[in-house]
Amino acid sequence: MPFEPVVGGAVAFLIESQKRVISHCERLLPATNDLTPEDRARLVRLRNNAEAELARLTYAEAA
Repeated sequence: MPFEPVVGGAVAFLIESQKRVISHCERLLPATNDLTPEDRARLVRLRNNAEAELARLTYAEAA
């Protein structure tokens, strides 16, 4: 099946979703002292991945 470009407001929805993920991670990381090092690392990784995806989506939207 060939790649179909994203239509309508899908890119805006994906951008907003990534922003929400980043926001939740940013709120959880400093507020939760009882996180295990593994859980903290997962949250940091999730935030970093969301930031990278947000940058890619923003670039794609501008193109």
